[in-house]
Parts: sequence; structure tokens; C-alpha cells
Amino acid sequence: MRRVLLLLFLFAMGAIGNGAAWAEPAAGVWVTAEGMAPFLSEMSLDEVRGKARDEARRNAIEQAVGLFVRGTTVLHNSMITDELVSSVARGVIEEEQWLEEHIEEISDKRPGPKLAVWHSKVKARVRPVRVERRAGFSLRASLNKTVFQEGEEALIKVQSSQPAYLHVFSVTQDGSVTLLLPNRFRTDNLFQANQDYFVPDERLRALGVKLRVLLPKNAKRAMEYIKVIATRKAIALVSDKPPNGVFQTFEGMDVGMIRDVVKRLAELDDEDWTETTLPYEVRQ
Repeated sequence: MRRVLLLLFLFAMGAIGNGAAWAEPAAGVWVTAEGMAPFLSEMSLDEVRGKARDEARRNAIEQAVGLFVRGTTVLHNSMITDELVSSVARGVIEEEQWLEEHIEEISDKRPGPKLAVWHSKVKARVRPVRVERRAGFSLRASLNKTVFQEGEEALIKVQSSQPAYLHVFSVTQDGSVTLLLPNRFRTDNLFQANQDYFVPDERLRALGVKLRVLLPKNAKRAMEYIKVIATRKAIALVSDKPPNGVFQTFEGMDVGMIRDVVKRLAELDDEDWTETTLPYEVRQ
């Protein structure tokens, strides 16, 4: 059985008092997907069939990732929680059943004969698994405090062991996610290795842009998180749409941002990115 991996970035929530905020489903989920590959010159039938099957597997995992994200979002929107964490996981095919495979002809909207392709349809069981730490590429980050009084300023210090593009997210207890870096004034997020960088940087703070921690409405305390992702390659993890203010913010109901992150991290090899999470508490 061939195991296929895809990266999954989840904002997952745990119930009050539960230290394990996200548990891996033991059985995974079953999905059905299809894949096609054209017959090209000097390609054997086995090679074409293999390409079609690989595409079907990729499509199956993409469907499963969507189910994982939607399931997490439903959980998030239906529970009052005390803890919010971000987990990075992969989707792995544990079992596959090939339902249908055959040669068919399709039109590619060009004059001439139709294109012959191999069509594969798979039913696959996919489950998420934890991502291991990536050797040789590490990320260090810290906050100026771990417990804040409401209204105090938060300052994030980040250092990467290799030159990297840094993406910094603020994840609040009510489910909102703010992209702190890159931002309107700092679109270049490439940083050198083994140097300390601050978010917000001196330029933003000189302009009066500071991170002030706030409690959700009617709350006396909150657990919130800073998520830092470092990539070796230049990639926009979220939409390139410019923010209305300094930072780009996504409300708790906006699942599209999470799906953007899922798809774009999936384009990278494991050794090309790493991440860390900084929890902090806000008190009245």
C-alpha cells in the first residue's frame, strides 16, 4: 500500500481544562476521488496508470484536508473554549480501493483527434498525523511576557537558523487570526540567519503601531497564541489582497484563510519550512 503525504495546517480548539487540544482521529475519513493522465509518446501503460493513480491520491488527500478543516471549524464555532492551539499535521492514505480504471477519450478543445487518457477512481481512508521536527532548520521565538494585563504591549522576538521568509500570525481566543508579518509597511519578510528580529519592528513602533493585548467581550482572562512559520522559499501563505489597515485580519468564521495556508504549505517540501507556537495569557 502506497502512503501519500500532504501538509495540513489546522487551527484546532480544545475543551476547557483539556490539555490535548487536538486528538488525531484513529480511523481517519473515507473519501472518493478521481485522477487522469494522458498517453504521451514513449510512456508505457504502467507509467500512465501510475500518474493517474497519483493524481487520484492527491485529490483524495485534498478532499480529506477540507474535511479536517471544516470539522475543526464546526467544533470551534460550537464550543466555548479556554484554549486555542495551532497544530501542523499531514494527511496520510492508510487504505485505498480502486473502484474504476479505464482508457477514455476527451476533447481538449483543439482541432484534431481526441486525447486518450487513463482514468482512475479511488476510495481512500485518510487520517492526519503529526509532523516531526525538521532537522537542520530551526526557529526560535519568544514574547516579552507570558502573562499580560489587558492593554499591555506585546513584542515578539524571532530568530531562524537559516535565511528564511517569516510569517507571524496572532490567534485570539474568539477565533480571529491576524497576519502580523508580512504587513502593509513590511512586505519583504526575508530575514537573515541567526539574527534577532522583532515584530513589530522599530519602524512600525516609531509610527505608533504597537500590539496591545485585549480581552474578548465579557471575559476576565484569555489564552491566546502567536504562530510563527518560517519558509526557505518565497511563498504567500495567505491571499495577496492588501489589508485595510496595517495588518490583515480574518474573523473566526473565515475558513478560506486556513485553506489558503493548507494549500500553500502543501507546495513545499518538509525540509523547506518549520514552525513554532507561543502561548500567552491575558488578564483583566
